[in-house]
Amino acid sequence: MRKLFLILMTLMACTWSLSAQTRSYHGTVVDGANNEPLIGATIMPIGGGQGVATDTDGKFSLNVPANVRQVKVSYVGYTTQTVSLQNNMVVHLHSTSSNLDDVVVVAYGTANKESLTGSVAVVGSKEIEDRPVTSVTAALEGNAPGVQVNSSTTQPGQDPVIRVRGFSSINGNNAALVVVDGTEYNGDISALNPQDIESMSVLKDAASCALYGNRGANGVVLITTKKAKNLGKVDVTLQVRQGMYERALPMYDRLDADQWMEKSFEGLVNGRMSTAALQGVDLTLDQSREYWRKQFISSYAKLNIYDAKDNEIFDNTGKLVAPMLPGYANSDDRDWWKGVSRTGHRQEYNVNIAGATEKLNVFASAGYLKENGYILQTGFERFNGRLNVTAEPVKFLRVGLNLAGQHSESERSPVEADALGYTNNPFSVTMNNAPIYPYYAHNADGSIIYDENGVPEWNDDKTSSYLKNGNICWQIREDRRNYSVTTIDASLYGTAILPYGFELTVKGAMYRDKTNEMEYNNDKVGSQRNVGALAETFYNTQSHTFMQQLNWSHDYGLHHVDALLDHENYAYKYGYTFTRKSGQQLPGMLAMNNFSDMMDMTESALEYKSESYLGRARYNFAQKYFAEASIRRDGSSRFHKDDRWGTFWSVGASWIISKEKFMHSLNWVNFLKLRAAYGSVGNDASAGAYAYRALYNFGWAIAGSSNILVPSQLAPDHLKWESTKTLDVALEGSLFNDRFNFSIGYYNKRNTDLLFWVSAPYSAGAMGNTGSAPQTLANIGTMQNIGWELAFGVDIIRTRDFKWNFNIDASFLKNKIIKLPKNQDIPGDGLFQGKSLYEQYTYEWAGVDQLTGQSLYCMNPDSPDYYSYDDNNNLVYNEDEYLYNVAQAERNGALVEINGQYYTTNRAYAGRKIMGTSLPTVYGSFGTNLSWKGINLGLLFTYSLGGKRYDSLYGGMMGMSSTVVAALHKDLLNSWTSTPEGMTEDSPNRIDPNGIPQINTTNNAYNNAGSSRFLISNNYLTLKNINLSYDFPSKWVSAMKMQNLNLGFSVDNVFIASRRKGMNPQYNFGGTTGAYFVPARVYSFQLTVKF
Repeated sequence: MRKLFLILMTLMACTWSLSAQTRSYHGTVVDGANNEPLIGATIMPIGGGQGVATDTDGKFSLNVPANVRQVKVSYVGYTTQTVSLQNNMVVHLHSTSSNLDDVVVVAYGTANKESLTGSVAVVGSKEIEDRPVTSVTAALEGNAPGVQVNSSTTQPGQDPVIRVRGFSSINGNNAALVVVDGTEYNGDISALNPQDIESMSVLKDAASCALYGNRGANGVVLITTKKAKNLGKVDVTLQVRQGMYERALPMYDRLDADQWMEKSFEGLVNGRMSTAALQGVDLTLDQSREYWRKQFISSYAKLNIYDAKDNEIFDNTGKLVAPMLPGYANSDDRDWWKGVSRTGHRQEYNVNIAGATEKLNVFASAGYLKENGYILQTGFERFNGRLNVTAEPVKFLRVGLNLAGQHSESERSPVEADALGYTNNPFSVTMNNAPIYPYYAHNADGSIIYDENGVPEWNDDKTSSYLKNGNICWQIREDRRNYSVTTIDASLYGTAILPYGFELTVKGAMYRDKTNEMEYNNDKVGSQRNVGALAETFYNTQSHTFMQQLNWSHDYGLHHVDALLDHENYAYKYGYTFTRKSGQQLPGMLAMNNFSDMMDMTESALEYKSESYLGRARYNFAQKYFAEASIRRDGSSRFHKDDRWGTFWSVGASWIISKEKFMHSLNWVNFLKLRAAYGSVGNDASAGAYAYRALYNFGWAIAGSSNILVPSQLAPDHLKWESTKTLDVALEGSLFNDRFNFSIGYYNKRNTDLLFWVSAPYSAGAMGNTGSAPQTLANIGTMQNIGWELAFGVDIIRTRDFKWNFNIDASFLKNKIIKLPKNQDIPGDGLFQGKSLYEQYTYEWAGVDQLTGQSLYCMNPDSPDYYSYDDNNNLVYNEDEYLYNVAQAERNGALVEINGQYYTTNRAYAGRKIMGTSLPTVYGSFGTNLSWKGINLGLLFTYSLGGKRYDSLYGGMMGMSSTVVAALHKDLLNSWTSTPEGMTEDSPNRIDPNGIPQINTTNNAYNNAGSSRFLISNNYLTLKNINLSYDFPSKWVSAMKMQNLNLGFSVDNVFIASRRKGMNPQYNFGGTTGAYFVPARVYSFQLTVKF
C-alpha cells in the first residue's frame, strides 16, 4: 500500500506540473500595407499571462500559460486584432485610416471619421512636426481646406491670423475660437509648444460649432495635447533643432544712386517747368536745367557723394558726369536694410516622457526655444513645461490633470501693423531712404569716420532732411521694446463611470497670464533725443471654467445611441496699467525712478461672464446611417439681462453609401459617404464687454474747458449677438484600394444681426468738444458666404519600399453683403448691398495722356458717390454734383476731353467705382510626399488665384516731391519724357493704359494719386515647406538601445512668386499693403531620438 501511495502521489505531481507549464511563442507584427515592422505594438494574452511589446524589428517573444490560445494585438492608429497563437507567426495590422476609423476630436468629445456629419479639417502631429513653427496654428496653412492662415506679417513670438471660410462680421470680431483639451484658451498660441500637440481639428460649419454657442460663429480650432500611446512601457523622446532665420521676400526694385540722381534731376526740372507754366512765366528747358545744376545739392539732396563740385555733377542735359567718391562707392552703408537686418539664429530643444499602464497614463514634457528675428532687436525666447496625467484607480472612476506653464521673453519691433507711418519703423525708413545717404558718418573725401576704438561713427547730421527724425540704424540699437509673459493653464477633472452606460464628469479649469511690456525711447537719437522716455504696461488676464457633463451611450443590436448633457460657467477678467515718464537722469538705467517727468498714467479693467446649457444626441444604425442633433442655451454678460440668453442648435446626418448591398459589386469603391448638416451659432465677441451700457468719458465741453463727463456710447435697444447659420453638404470617398481619395463640399453661410455703429441724434448730446454725436450699437447687417471646398489625394506608387503620393485642395468663396443699415449703401466705407466685403472701391485711372505725360482719371458720371437716399429710402442720382465737378475741373484746367469722353488730371474731380475685389477666385495648396527605405521627402505649396491688391508701397515710390527726398522705383526709368511722333489730340491711342506718367515734382500729387493704377493681381505661388528626413535602419537603432533615430532638414517659405517683386501678396485679407514684417525663411536641422 505504501508503494502504491507513493506511485499515485508521483503521478499527481507530474500531472500538476504539466498543467502548470508555460509555452513560448515568437512572432512579428508588421504594417499590413507595406510589411514594415511596427515598433512597440502590444501583444496581450487573453486568459492570463503578461503582455509584451514588439522590438525595433517588430518582433516579440511571449510566455503564456499552456491554456492560453489567443492574444490581442494592438498599435496606435491601427485596427486591433485577436489572433490565435502559433510559433513564428506574422500578424498584419491595418491602418485605421484605410478603414476610416480614425478618431477625430470634435466638440465635447471624439468621433470616428465615417460618423462625422459636419465639416472638420484635421492636422496631425506629423504635419506639425514637419514644420519649424513657433505658433502651432501656423501649421494649419496649406493643410486645412477653407482655412486661411496669415503668418506672413508676424515677428518672432506673434500668432498668425486665422480665417475660417472668410469673414463672418463686417465691423466685429472674426477670430476663430481656440479650445485646448476641451477648455477655451485665452492666451497667445505661441505660448503652446508645438511638440506637445497631438492634433488640431478645425470645426468649419455651424453644425460642428453649434455646441460652442455664442462663441462659435467664426469657426473653432480644437487643439489636443499628447498622451502616452504604448501600454506597458516608457518612451523618452529627445529633439534638437538648429536653424537660421532670414527675410524671405526681396525688396522692391529701386533705382541705384546714379539712376536716382538723374531721375530726381529730371523730376525737379520738369516740376520747375510746370510751375513756371502755371504762373505764366517764360522758362526754357535749358534754363530749368541750369538752375537745378546749381541748386540740386544745396536745395534738394543736401549731400554730395560725387567727386565733383556741387554744380558740376550734371552736364547741361542733366546727365550724371561725376564718379562717386570711392569712400561711398566701396562701402555698403547706403543700403539701410543691411544696417537694421541680420541672419537670425533659431534653436529649439524638447524632451518628453510618456508611459502608460492599464490604470495610469502620463505624458510630461519640457521645451526651450530661442529665435532671433531678421530685424535687429527682435527675438523670442520661450520655456515650456507640461504634465498630462490620466488615472483610473478603480473601474468606476477616472481622474485627469492637465498642467502647462510657460515663460517667454521677447523683443519686438517698436512699430505695430496699424502704425506704419512712424519714423522709427525700420521697414518704412529703409525702403524709402534715398540711395545716396549713408548711415555712417563720412569725411569730405568720402571715407568713413571711425572713433578711437576703430568703430564707425553714426551719421548724426541733424540738419539733413533725411536724418531730421533720427538715424534708424543707430536708433534701432538704442531703443527697446520688450515683453515678459508668464502663463499657467491648468484643468482637473473626474469622471464617475456609472451603471447603464452613464458617465458623469466634473471639470474645472483656470488660466493665468501676467505680461509686462517695456518700451524705451533713447535720449541719443530719434524723437526723444536729449530727453529719453520709458513706458511700462502691466497686463493681467485670468479665466475660470467650471463644467458638469453627463454622457450616456448604449448599443441595441445594430443601433447605437449616445447623448450628452452639459452645464458650464465661464468667467474672464482682463486689466492693464500703463505708465509713461520722460526725462532720463542717468544713462543705462531703465527704471521708472530714473525718469523725472510723468507723461501719462492709465488703468483699465473689464469682466465678462457666461453661463451655458447644452445637449447633443447621436445615433447610428449598422455603422451605415448616422444622425446627430445638438442644442445650446447661452447667457452672456455683454448684453442686457432681458436680451442675454440665446439658443443655438444644429442637425446633421451622413450615409455610408459604400456599405449598401447595391455597391458591393463595385469593388473599386472602397468608401463613399454623403453628409449634410445645418446649424446656427453666435458671435458675442463682436460686442464689447459693456456693449449694452451707456458709457461716458471725461472730456472738455464745447463752450468751456471744464473736465466733465461726456457720452461716448449710448445704451442700445435690445442688443444681441451676431449669428451665423450654415448649410453644409459634402461627398467623400476612397477608390481603387484606397489609392485615390476625394472630398467635395459645398457650404452656404449666412451671417445675420451684424453689428453697426449708428450715430444718435444731436439731441442726445455731443461727444465733448468734438461736436460729434455719440454712437450706439445696433444689430442691422446681413452677409452671406457661399463656397466650395475640394480635396483630392492619390497614392501614385505604393510598394513596400517606395511610396509616393500627391494631394491638392482648392477653396472657392463668394461673399455678398445682403443688408446694411437703413438698407442703404455706404460708399464712404466701400460697402454696397449686393456686393462683397472685399471690393476695391477707388478712382479709375485711365492711363497716361501721351500728349502731356499726365495721368488721366475717368470722371465716372455714374459713380455711387453721386447717389443718395431720399426720405422714402429711394436711391436718387445727384446730377448737379457731377456737373459741378466737371465745371470745377474745367475752371482749373484739369478737364481733358478725348474723343468725346471727359477725363480729369485731378482725381478730386472724379467719381469712384468698384474696380475689382481682393477676394481670390480660388486658393488652396498642393503637395507631394515620397518615402524610400527610411528617406522621406515632403513638399508643400500654397497658392491663390484671382483678386487684386492695392500696392500703396509701390505707389509711394513712383513719384517725388520737391520737399521729401526718397527712394524711387525702377519702373520710373520708363516714365513719359516726350510726345510720341505723330501723336495728336484725336489719336485713338492718345491714352496709354500701361504707361507711366512724367516724373514731375509739381504734378506729383496729381499724377500719382491713389487710384486703380496701383491695383495689381494678387496671384501668388509659395513653396511653403520642404522637409527631408531619414529614419536610420532599425538594426542600427536597436544596437544603440533606441526605438528610433531621425535626422531631418526643413525650410519654410522657400520662395514666394507674385506679380511684383517685393510685394507681400499675403499681407492681409483686406487687399492692401504696408511697410511691415514680411514672411521669414526658416532653415532648420533636426535630430530626434526615441528611447
